[in-house]
Amino acid sequence: MGLFSPKLLVAFDASGVCGARLPLRLGAPKVESLVRIPLPAGALQPAPFEENLLQPGEVRRALRELRGRLGDVARACLILPDGVARTLLLEPPPGTEADAFARFRMVPSLPYASGEAVVDVLAVGRGRYVAAAVRRGVVRSYEAAAADAGFAQERVDLAPLTALAALLHEGPRGGFVALILGDAAFSLVACGDDGVPRLVRSRQRDPGADEAFRLKEELERTALAAGLGATPRVRIVGAGAPALMRTFAGQPVEAGWQASREGLPADAAELAWFGAALA
Repeated sequence: MGLFSPKLLVAFDASGVCGARLPLRLGAPKVESLVRIPLPAGALQPAPFEENLLQPGEVRRALRELRGRLGDVARACLILPDGVARTLLLEPPPGTEADAFARFRMVPSLPYASGEAVVDVLAVGRGRYVAAAVRRGVVRSYEAAAADAGFAQERVDLAPLTALAALLHEGPRGGFVALILGDAAFSLVACGDDGVPRLVRSRQRDPGADEAFRLKEELERTALAAGLGATPRVRIVGAGAPALMRTFAGQPVEAGWQASREGLPADAAELAWFGAALA
């Protein structure tokens, strides 16, 4: 994350593709335009190993429409959805490069060749990093679709890591568990009173009538494993966040970020990927 927000964010998920134009400026983000193009069911399925773009023609069509509605654009930051990466919380030994240590720890356990692994790290404080590994072929399919639609790529980010970076950017606010929701997967990050992550977990979503109950169980399990107690403060952002928050009666819960912040769209709590503009 640099001092300036990206000029353009292009985010993918199972339900659609989104784009946000942002001016290059310091301080709070100001959204010039926000566009979402829905995808047909089954056109895009986030997954760590297999092809994600199951109907590439539909994804390209949506991206071309997105670009047409955004107008002339500069280089874009592509944001891939939760569910495409394997993540791990690491604390490299003193004097060890975080990137090298992440590859050393993650690559041997991946079910594909080491040359196919794209590994990156996010510093989260006190010498800890969240490392993410994505299969190169998975990344290339998103890049190719965006290029075909006319987007010039600046970089590639992951939605859960951009959300986590934004949540941690505010600094320590007491212990909490972050629930970061994608269409097909979700991430849980338990942070101590110092605001530094103690535990990171990722799971596939299983939509249904009892999803809220199962997510609460996962939150409680994560909080207990991190030593935060059974009813921690919870911060939720991403697909379905507002509706889920209404089911947490009697538990301290809040949106990861809110539309009341200057420049944020009305449905900001639904946009985990918007963390790329806030961190």
